[in-house]
Amino acid sequence: MLAVVVCTTATAQKGIDNNILKRLDHELELRPVYDQQKMARIDSMCSISANSQHERYLILCNVAREYETFVSDSALAYYEQALTLAKELDDSAAAIKAQLGKIKVMSIMGFFHEAVSELTYIEQKGIPAQLNKEWYDCGRQLYSYIEAYTLQGNSSNMNKYLDEYTARQALYRNELLKLLQPGTPEFKLFCAEQYYINGQEHTAKKLLTDIIENSNPDNNIYARAAANMAQIRIAEDNPDDAARYFALSAIADIKSSVKETTSLQNLAVYLYENGDIEHAYAYITTSLADAVFCNARLRTTQISSITPLIDKAYKVQLQKKHRILMFVSLISTLLAIGFVGACYFLLKQMRRLNATRQELKNANKIKEEYIGHFLDLCSIYMDRLDNFCKTVTRKITAGQVEDLVKMAKSSKFAEEQHRQFYENFDSAFLHIYPTFIEEFNNLLQPAERINVKDVGRLTTELRIFAFLRMGVDDANKIASFLHYSVNTIYTYRNKIKNKAIDREHFEENVMKIGSIT
Repeated sequence: MLAVVVCTTATAQKGIDNNILKRLDHELELRPVYDQQKMARIDSMCSISANSQHERYLILCNVAREYETFVSDSALAYYEQALTLAKELDDSAAAIKAQLGKIKVMSIMGFFHEAVSELTYIEQKGIPAQLNKEWYDCGRQLYSYIEAYTLQGNSSNMNKYLDEYTARQALYRNELLKLLQPGTPEFKLFCAEQYYINGQEHTAKKLLTDIIENSNPDNNIYARAAANMAQIRIAEDNPDDAARYFALSAIADIKSSVKETTSLQNLAVYLYENGDIEHAYAYITTSLADAVFCNARLRTTQISSITPLIDKAYKVQLQKKHRILMFVSLISTLLAIGFVGACYFLLKQMRRLNATRQELKNANKIKEEYIGHFLDLCSIYMDRLDNFCKTVTRKITAGQVEDLVKMAKSSKFAEEQHRQFYENFDSAFLHIYPTFIEEFNNLLQPAERINVKDVGRLTTELRIFAFLRMGVDDANKIASFLHYSVNTIYTYRNKIKNKAIDREHFEENVMKIGSIT
């Protein structure tokens, strides 16, 4: 496996495709399902009844392998049981095989000193030929972890051993390649690592591409090939493409319930450096949870070194979102208040509009009554004119000319006509403006208010201003209607105006009596 390299983005490109992040998010939601399936498979293996101690040994080893990158503590426990059983069977090959499994798990858990001691002890005892493959793979993995740990520590005291760890890892890998069947995905994977280390990136990429395109995308070989391809793309200064391969590797790890992994944490760093803090935080916390669950101490250490940066950025983003939310809430509240205010204002305006409509309706009614009363008065005086004409005709025909002259000269006739006109006018006007007298008196000083003796009748002063309210402002016309001189009309108007509370605007206020407000 290539060394773990933190993804950096010195050269920003188009960014990772959101579709692959959606796929990854979907698979992360299914993690509990995949883990349950893994546990069900392990439980099924544990429930197998062994017909012999040797079969029991094989079951223990198989269960331990299932646990290796899932729960390392359990894997170690099962390998120890298998080792104990192998010693009881006095099967040295079986014991060495179980011990090699233990060394693999100890390297995952970070027990490097103990693992190196056991590996050296086995080497001194001698390795059975049939276990050479397991031996070299175990040594390769152990020194791969030690190399990664040394790089993580970044200490000058430890760096002096780095070349030795790298050389040992290369030695074990080269010997392992001699034992693997050419053309297999595993053979291509280790060849690609060797080519990359030797500076032959193009050849390494061809082998890794072949694995990725032709392997099951749910297994560990595919995940490791995608992760190695990502490291090559980082070296080629193409971080966006590297992030895509890290995502593919992480998806494969999730589907196979591999908790000991680096792809998801490297993807988190890439997203953090590209501003996608929310995804970065979700992925780094998931990586840390998996490492703790598996008890993969090296991975826990690696993740812990970058988690504070992402966590801090995430908290800053949360604070920004909180401030934005508070601002939006404030704006929403103000808008709600404004909406309520607008509704209240609109309701008030609608009520005012309805009142205005009603007043307009009343005004139309007043106009209709004006016309009705005018027609009534016209009808009355037409009837009287007809009667007068008939009387004149009858008198002349009967030769009663002197009676006709006396009737025309009689003041009683004229007074009767005037009285009836005033009664009809007063009745019609007060019907249209029933509050005229009360509102008119409110414009006068309390001591000067007009006392009306006859209900439904107007005084001369009130009658003059009634004509004014009806729009007849010409003193000559008012004098003609009331059979007074023009001077008399002016005298009455000035006299009443002098009694007003507001003399300057008195006649304007009279015009407002009974009007629409």
